[in-house]
Amino acid sequence: MRSDRSASWQARVLLPGSWRGASCVLLSNAGYHVLVDTGMPHEAHLISKALEGCGLHPQDIRSIIITHFHVDHVLNNSLFPGSEIYASQQGYDWAMALYSDLQDNQNWEKLALKYYPETHDYDRSQTHMEKLRKIALRWWDPKRLGSCSQFRWTENHALPEGLQGLVTCGHVPGHLSIIVENSEQPTFVAGDALLSRDHDADILTMIPVNRKLFEADRKQILSRAGRILPGHDQEFAFAGS
Repeated sequence: MRSDRSASWQARVLLPGSWRGASCVLLSNAGYHVLVDTGMPHEAHLISKALEGCGLHPQDIRSIIITHFHVDHVLNNSLFPGSEIYASQQGYDWAMALYSDLQDNQNWEKLALKYYPETHDYDRSQTHMEKLRKIALRWWDPKRLGSCSQFRWTENHALPEGLQGLVTCGHVPGHLSIIVENSEQPTFVAGDALLSRDHDADILTMIPVNRKLFEADRKQILSRAGRILPGHDQEFAFAGS
C-alpha cells in the first residue's frame, strides 16, 4: 500500500466478542480490507451477513490477521481462500501440538500441562479444562485454517502498511494484538490479551499460559489511550493510565 494511506485505516466490529464467542473485526483502507480473526464454524453465516452489510463479500478480503489459534478465533479462515493469512508460526505450531495432544483420551490431562503449566493454580481447573477440551474436540478442524500457501508468518513478514503488531504472549505463545493508527484515535484490536473490560473470570476460554505475563499484557494495552476492542466483550474507549 502507498505510504500516504498508512494512517487512514478504519476499524469496524463485525462480530462483537461475548462470554463464549470471539470478536471479528474488519479493517479497511481505501479499498484494502483486512479481517482480524474469523470465529467458529457456526458463525460463518453471521460473518457473511455482516460483510454484506458493509457492501463486501469474502473475495473482497485481501488479508486475514489471526491473533492466535484457539478454536473460537480461526475456524472460518477457509471462507477466504484468496486471502493472505498473517499469523505467528510459533502460535500455529503450539496450537497444532496442543489440539493433537488433547485427542489422547488416556493422557490428555498430563499432556495439557506442557501447554498450561499453571493449570492447578486455578480453582476448579480440572472441570474447566474438561469443558474446554470437549469444545476443542467438537470444533477443531485444521482444514478450516486455510491452505499452507496462504500463510505469511509474522516472524518474517510485516503486516500491511499502517498496521502494527503488538506481541502479547501471556495468553498463548505467539499471540498478536493489532494497533491501528488513524487521524482520530488509535484502535487496539486486543484479541485475548484483553478478554473484557472488567470481567475476565466470566469468559469461557483457556486460562493464560503465563498469568504474570498476561496481566502485564493487559496493563500494557490499558496504558494507552484509544479505542479498545477486546477479544470477548464490547468495545470501549480508554483514556490510558
